[in-house]
Amino acid sequence: MTYTRRHVWVLLLVLACLALPFTGAQAQDDEAFVQYRQKVMSANGASMGAVNDILKNKLPYQGHIVTHAQDIQRISTLIAEAFKKEVSAGKTDAKPEIWKDWEKFAAAAKEMGDESGKLAEVARAGNMEAIEAQAKKLGEACSSCHKPFRKPREESYKRQQ
Repeated sequence: MTYTRRHVWVLLLVLACLALPFTGAQAQDDEAFVQYRQKVMSANGASMGAVNDILKNKLPYQGHIVTHAQDIQRISTLIAEAFKKEVSAGKTDAKPEIWKDWEKFAAAAKEMGDESGKLAEVARAGNMEAIEAQAKKLGEACSSCHKPFRKPREESYKRQQ
């Protein structure tokens, strides 16, 4: 190997070593964004699950529905910003369609917030039939986002672990 070739190889090796921390930092950065948005969505799901449990099991916590609906409404204001960074690879169920059709995604998050606000209002009034009907509308708003923007359960990263 000539002297110049050796310098080229050493230079390439040094450059590769210098680039490694940045590549790792990017992956770590992406993972942090994904973990945060998963926590946002888990909090949302916990409140929605609690509402469903109250209604399905006829639990004596009708007044709690107001709080859970308000929580969903507040969380809905975080969703679009939590998903701004485009990360659809790795341990996430987010589909690339989120960023391809951003306006639809953001509108779906807003619709969920609107429907949960209506649920809080209806729950304050106390009419169980109206509460159940509005909870169903809220569930439909959630589903209208899950279907186009979240991988189906059978494709979830959780099943591949």
